[in-house]
Amino acid sequence: MNRQYRTDRHRNPVAFTADIARQAGLVKGTDYKEGDPFSEGRYHTATLLGDPVATTIRVIDAVGFYTKSGGLRWIYIGIPDWLWKNLDSNTKRRVIGFMYRHEGGTGMRELFCDPKPE
Repeated sequence: MNRQYRTDRHRNPVAFTADIARQAGLVKGTDYKEGDPFSEGRYHTATLLGDPVATTIRVIDAVGFYTKSGGLRWIYIGIPDWLWKNLDSNTKRRVIGFMYRHEGGTGMRELFCDPKPE
């Protein structure tokens, strides 16, 4: 059986919630819609409607890797805001690719391949 993870079902490489999408300033119905609930039912995965990588970069640019109280948003990675904001777009894409693989994603792998030299 080929299990499809929420990352792929929702075109959301890092499986952030609809609440995080709202915090980041995304517009419901334009940038995302509510997807599957998490096990406790309070939170829902955001289903991304546009370019999943560009939208994920926008979200992380806006909310960062840490909550307001200093906790990690993703338990397996934390990058200080000053460092993330100084990364070029290709490096940000590669970080998101790492996160995508960690979240179990497989269907959008081609989005994270390093660009071929010209």
